Amino acid sequence: MGVMVHSQKTLDVICQHKKDGNIIPLKIRLQDEDGEYQAFTIKSYRCTNLNKTVDPMHNPTLFFECKIVAFGQERLIGISFSFHDGLWKVMGTTV
Repeated sequence: MGVMVHSQKTLDVICQHKKDGNIIPLKIRLQDEDGEYQAFTIKSYRCTNLNKTVDPMHNPTLFFECKIVAFGQERLIGISFSFHDGLWKVMGTTV
């Protein structure tokens, strides 16, 4: 039973806010097609913004490429965080 993720769908994220203002995504949670929640630990991540500095005025959205293990296979998933509405969104993949 996989989790089909549609572009721009919101998701739950546990993250760490560092003292320098950077944000580190640690864990994500998505609903599968049966409505059950599936949680995945982020094994590694990379901020894909050209400007890596956290600046909500000039760079209102952070984009991340995250590696997770889903059902025994490594997968890459793109997620974003918007400073304007405080929402995390998935950028589209199948987990």
